[in-house]
Amino acid sequence: MRKSVTAFFILVATLFALSPAHAANVAKYVAAQAINWHGTVIDVATVMPFYKRRFGNGIWTTNNGLSKRGQELIGVLSNAGSDGLEPREYLGGLPGDVNAMRGDDLVAAELYLSGAAIRFSRDLFAGRTTPSISEPDIVIARKKLDYVALLGSFDKNGVGKVVARLRPAHIQYVRLSKLLAGTKDAGLRQKIIINMERWRWLPRNLGARHVLVNAAAYLMYTYDNGKIIDRRKVIVGQQYHRTPMFSSNITYAEFNPTWTVSRNIAGNEILPKLRKNPNYLSRIGYEVHTSWENDAPVMNPASIDWNSVNAKKFPYRIVQPAGPNNVLGRVKFLFPNKFNVYLHDTSSRQLFDKSSRALSHGCIRVDKPLEFADLLFGFDHSLSPAQIRQIADSGKTTQAKFRTPIPVHLGYFTLWVEDDGKVSNYKDIYGRDKLIAGILFGGA
Repeated sequence: MRKSVTAFFILVATLFALSPAHAANVAKYVAAQAINWHGTVIDVATVMPFYKRRFGNGIWTTNNGLSKRGQELIGVLSNAGSDGLEPREYLGGLPGDVNAMRGDDLVAAELYLSGAAIRFSRDLFAGRTTPSISEPDIVIARKKLDYVALLGSFDKNGVGKVVARLRPAHIQYVRLSKLLAGTKDAGLRQKIIINMERWRWLPRNLGARHVLVNAAAYLMYTYDNGKIIDRRKVIVGQQYHRTPMFSSNITYAEFNPTWTVSRNIAGNEILPKLRKNPNYLSRIGYEVHTSWENDAPVMNPASIDWNSVNAKKFPYRIVQPAGPNNVLGRVKFLFPNKFNVYLHDTSSRQLFDKSSRALSHGCIRVDKPLEFADLLFGFDHSLSPAQIRQIADSGKTTQAKFRTPIPVHLGYFTLWVEDDGKVSNYKDIYGRDKLIAGILFGGA
């Protein structure tokens, strides 16, 4: 190992002797994990793989200060505020003017600027915060970057072009950034930045056709090639049953669904009623199965001593058969997720008239769901509206797959800029803005 490092030093020193315009030799830190530069800790290990491929040659500095690429980087980082990011996060550790530096200070500046370029790129591309840092019902995977390829692309293509590709292209992100540039109101600026952060979390490609639920607005949008073609009311989770945030694909619909009561609802909400009246489930037409196994037989609920049942480990599966009173209504739309949430109809359609619609146990209830089914099945021409009504009217539980799964994104946006420029400001029903503000701004 010592011989290979020595050989590397000799090779780099030779190259630098032949290329005096380059910055001082960064190879002296090839074995370092980090260095302390005037009180600033520089993560060398992250950026050194890039420099090894270049034999130590820098891209941001020359022997006389900043290179053209370095000047471009400083300019971009200084303008980070236009993306709701803080320039001091990336430039605050530079101890003075790089153009006035020489020798080892230029080496450190080179490494520092690469680290700053990486941090800014990561924050712009994937968000300053990890989505799941705030609460367990946010399971958006943080997007990753290849740092060696990133730095190489900066060198080859220029900082501005690379940053433009990293920046989210979602229309709401673009509109929010313009709104940020046009307001000096501190409270509004924070809310804009929080919502821009959430757009950075989402996949780069939402899908040419996709469904987006905005839980904070109680609205669901369907997009086709960037345009909203459907906008409808939804009911989302209560404060203690928050609708989660994640992306998936709607794979099939189930018409005339049955409803299996979750253990949580069974133990916390239904068990107290059964202890008062063992015939409660029979009266409302629900079935009780002997266990949670799929083939567990139906049993008489009155034969159970409900006072001895453990609410946290509720042992029986409770099912509401399909029918006009079923809480899931006439259809549900399913997509893989660990929360067992889905889009569905409801037997309590009058609730859509309420202005505040955080009323469910986490699933999303959809207004006029058969119209929504017409739209989704119309995408792949798999079912006509007449066929959908025939299946729904049959009363039989029927599954229908989509030929092409439809991307669905469960989001939470408290600011929304409409096509006409009007800004819709929604209440932070789950307190998620406050949580993210504490991370981004140190408390709010």
